[in-house]
Amino acid sequence: MPVYMLYGFRWPRAGFTGIRVYIVLHNLEDATAEYVQRPITNKLLLDSFKKTEPDIVSNLPELRFIEQYDPEDESDEAVSKPYAYAAAKVISIPEAGSPNAGSAWNTEIFQENPLDPTSAEALTKFRDKYAAGERIGWWIVYNGDPERYFPPDEDEDEMMVDDDYDDDDDEYDRDGSSSGAPSTPTVSLHVWLLIIWHEFVLIDAALRIV
Repeated sequence: MPVYMLYGFRWPRAGFTGIRVYIVLHNLEDATAEYVQRPITNKLLLDSFKKTEPDIVSNLPELRFIEQYDPEDESDEAVSKPYAYAAAKVISIPEAGSPNAGSAWNTEIFQENPLDPTSAEALTKFRDKYAAGERIGWWIVYNGDPERYFPPDEDEDEMMVDDDYDDDDDEYDRDGSSSGAPSTPTVSLHVWLLIIWHEFVLIDAALRIV
């Protein structure tokens, strides 16, 4: 259950450049938008950014995505915070009792930018494109379960092929469906439309206030 000292910025989940929309638009079907620190999601995001933002990511060799999470917090807000963290530099503080628990830290480093000019410029470009307005700096983030297990979705299990299905069903054949046809593209499109609609509502409300 480490505490992270990281240098980077908060990446919002909502918004046109937020985590949810990015994952949907780039078809990262196995990624979890509500918890990007899961190893598979971290890898998928990094691989995707290497393709979409090669000039930026090539200058951020230690780029990671970190989550704030307290497993003892059972409130609805604890399940999914509004932000994750895009970190160019991460220092993990080990738990008490671990071999490195007595390590000493020079606090002066947290008053400085730990990146070279090229990396600092790349991080700024990354922030400006995906989290405009967010502060770049040092953050202290606690995560009580970095790999956080997600149980399978029961609804998805029910969508599996029915054992009683008859291969000779004429109605099924005429429909052109297949027992192996994935349902994910349809679901992804539906989710994408809901996200875009939600963001339009927020923008319209903000404009009315102004």
